[in-house]
Amino acid sequence: MSDDVADDVTPGRVRGGQMTDAEIDAYLETQGTGVLSLADGNRAYAVPISFGYESGRAVFAYWQFRPDSTKLAFTETTERACLAVYDFNAQTDWRSVLAFGPLRELGTDEWAEVGELMDENAWSPDLTGVGRRQLSIVGFEMPIEEVTGLKREPDAASE
Repeated sequence: MSDDVADDVTPGRVRGGQMTDAEIDAYLETQGTGVLSLADGNRAYAVPISFGYESGRAVFAYWQFRPDSTKLAFTETTERACLAVYDFNAQTDWRSVLAFGPLRELGTDEWAEVGELMDENAWSPDLTGVGRRQLSIVGFEMPIEEVTGLKREPDAASE
């Protein structure tokens, strides 16, 4: 990943280009939701997901409402997952990060650390009335092997 930022997309109005490693880390630390893309052969499966992050890895808590979870089945066959995280305020003010890596199921002895990371920036749904009696949670870690980020932001001088 390059630390260079591309020239203005629209001279005098918008700066854009690649995000630096430091910008990507800072961005992922402040976000808590994204889309996790999984694969099984030539079939893809993408799910909205909340995550915890620290430099070099993302952690997830899979909320399972039934034992035959599609998400879990795809996770087991995915060699390399993709976490897409993005936000936008306007056409000239947005960020987008793609992080890639394998998924590893976490043991119960690792849950305390995962809980801390999830508490720092993950979002958890209100499960009232959703059948909590059938709910189970499985933790996963994605060591990030490759990451790329793009941004576009207003030029402060033109605002």
